[in-house]
Amino acid sequence: MKKIKKKKEDELMKKNNNKGFTLVELIVVLVILAILAAILVPALLGYIDRAREKQYVLNAKSALTAAQAELSSLYGEDTNKITAARTKTIWSTADVPGREFYVYTSAQLKNDTKADSTNHASYTIAGAVYHETDNVYLAFNGKSWTSYATKDEAEAAITAEGIASANKIAVWSTAKDGETDLTKFTFGTLNVN
Repeated sequence: MKKIKKKKEDELMKKNNNKGFTLVELIVVLVILAILAAILVPALLGYIDRAREKQYVLNAKSALTAAQAELSSLYGEDTNKITAARTKTIWSTADVPGREFYVYTSAQLKNDTKADSTNHASYTIAGAVYHETDNVYLAFNGKSWTSYATKDEAEAAITAEGIASANKIAVWSTAKDGETDLTKFTFGTLNVN
C-alpha cells in the first residue's frame, strides 16, 4: 500500500513541477525570433519593391499597347483625329492608374498627315514615358523599359535614343470632349458619357 501511495505522490510532484518555460528559455526564443525578423524583413521588403516595379512595367506596357492599337486604327481609317469615345476606349483598354503617359512616334504626326506608306512612321510608337507614382517614371526606348526618378531624366533617355521630342504625343493627363486633334492627344481620366 505504501508503494502505491508513494507512486501517486511522485506523479503529483512531477505534474506540479512542470509549470512552464523558464525565463532563460523564453529570452532565448525571443532572441531567435528577433534575429529571424532582422534577416527576413529586409529581404521581404526587397521582394515587395521588385514586385511593385514589375507591376509598374506591366501597367506601362498595357498603356503602350492600347495607344499603339488606337494609332493603328487611326492609320487604317486614314485620319489623325480622335474622338472622346476613342479616348475613353483607350483608357478603359489600358485599365491602369498612371498619372501621365507620353508616346513618341517614329515621325511627327501633323494635322494634315494622311495615312499612306510614306508616313506610316507617324502612326508607329518608337518610345514612351509612363508616370504612375511619385518618383517612378518609366521610359521605353523601343526595346525595353527603364525606371527614372524624374520626368526630365526619362524624357532625356528617350531623346538620347535619337527619337525627336517633336514627335511627342501627350496620351493622357486630361481629355477634352468631342474631337481631339491627335497632335494634342490627351486621353485619360474622362468625364465623357
